[in-house]
Amino acid sequence: MASYDEKCQSPEVEDELRRLRVFDLHCDTLDSLCMRDVGPFATQLSNTVGGDMVENDLALAAGRMAKAAPGGWTQCYAVWVPDDLSHTPYTPLEFYRHVRDYFKRQTAANSCSLARTEDARSAQTAHAWGSVAAMFTVENGSPIGHDLAVVDELAADGVKMLTLTWNGKNDIASGNDTADGMSDFGREAVRALEDHRIVVDVSHLNDAGFADLLHVATRPFVASHSNSRAVCPHPRNLTDAQFGEIRDRGGLVGINYYRAFIANVPAGKDVTFDQLSRHIDHFLSLGGEKVLALGSDFDGSDTPSWLARCDDVPAFFSRVASRFGMDLARRMFYQNAQEFFERNEVR
Repeated sequence: MASYDEKCQSPEVEDELRRLRVFDLHCDTLDSLCMRDVGPFATQLSNTVGGDMVENDLALAAGRMAKAAPGGWTQCYAVWVPDDLSHTPYTPLEFYRHVRDYFKRQTAANSCSLARTEDARSAQTAHAWGSVAAMFTVENGSPIGHDLAVVDELAADGVKMLTLTWNGKNDIASGNDTADGMSDFGREAVRALEDHRIVVDVSHLNDAGFADLLHVATRPFVASHSNSRAVCPHPRNLTDAQFGEIRDRGGLVGINYYRAFIANVPAGKDVTFDQLSRHIDHFLSLGGEKVLALGSDFDGSDTPSWLARCDDVPAFFSRVASRFGMDLARRMFYQNAQEFFERNEVR
């Protein structure tokens, strides 16, 4: 794979990098930090010794993120709730609360570096002070169980977005490893989430559940970390029709850096920028200029060697700008997501 030569950057790109802004819709950094001592997750999560949200050996550390994006970095930090918690001391709701409490402690203790952001419009202030804007999200609706009162709790906690499922089935719907669609309770849960302006996220939702959601959702929804199934035929990726629904309803699709969702390659084999760019190009051919965003899946997946940490994001921006133009790069890396969440907060 040819290396990217930063010396070949145009003056326009070099100038843009000095004020680069980033908005990333998904990472698993919270679980990787606060669940690393829980046995069943030791082999599933990124491995690090010590560290916190500001300084660590993971892909995302606020101290390095602020340097990589001098214009401001907004990060959606997800609580990933695995489907199987049978070998842990937690129920799904207890698991969520454990990670939530860690997020609260970290943002309170590091408020100069991590600004907890419950309104996207306030992210601008955080960026002006040199802080990473930290938005709180949930991956897997299993903590809701069969109790809509939990949605009230999520809203009170400042959750901005919720992935309805992970790979398996919960009380709301079924993930891509299962075949069932959305339950009657799931339809109620979607209405409750929308009422609280918690964005519905369809990444991991299976095709039947996606089809059911179309009859329930009244507000725009997103796929926070999903690629194109036409380019890479993995069930976690979106069909063209699904992308079109998200596009037509004013939603977002975050490009996922996970190698297995970029190309059908053997485990451990790297993927190239050309392979990832095919997803961008395909979505653009479907009218996705105002839909595309970033959904890195950092600290929860095997990403390309050239896009392994936040420090690699400026070079990634340069590549996207060189291939697709500066306007698209700005939209994909920040503007589309920022504008979406600003719109979502208007009641």
